[in-house]
Amino acid sequence: MATDFENMTVLLLMVLTIACLLQVVFVGVLLWYVKWMADSLGRMSPSASPLSQLPSPSPMTTATVPDAVEAPQAVAADKTEPAEEARPSAPAVEILAESPDIQGSVHRLCEKYDLSDFILTTLDGLVVVSLFPRSSDEAARFSDLYRRKKKPDSPNVTFFEIAHRGEAMLVIVRRDHPLSPEERKGIDEDARKILNWWL
Repeated sequence: MATDFENMTVLLLMVLTIACLLQVVFVGVLLWYVKWMADSLGRMSPSASPLSQLPSPSPMTTATVPDAVEAPQAVAADKTEPAEEARPSAPAVEILAESPDIQGSVHRLCEKYDLSDFILTTLDGLVVVSLFPRSSDEAARFSDLYRRKKKPDSPNVTFFEIAHRGEAMLVIVRRDHPLSPEERKGIDEDARKILNWWL
């Protein structure tokens, strides 16, 4: 009985020894691979990249700036007359403190960004706030389009998602001319402010 126990103990010690050796070999291979990758990345210096071989721009003195820049700007202004639709940033309008209720804040938001319609709805199409009575139909239609990842089927309509207290909501705006990225960002921020202030 004692001999069997000793044999079993020796066998277990041998298995543990082999397992430890395998683990040491694995760690060694892993360290070698990490070192090899570090060396490979170190050899790829920025000087070898094609972009670094481009000549650096020569510094311009203040005397040469007007001559070099003035004429192209004048030509560009003539050619890009229609592109001059870049509208100024939205005027500073107080949308919260001077409004009697959430409808007043939404009305001021519409004035600030020249919007003809503004609807805030849940993703299921339930209207949270709007200025017009037909909003429930439009909210249902546009939220359905949004959930199906479709574009608005009406001209000059933009919709995008915002979050309020962990719940996703859909902002639907209509305007006669397209929104700039800055205006869209401003509407996003102001809509969040309205929600946090009133709800």
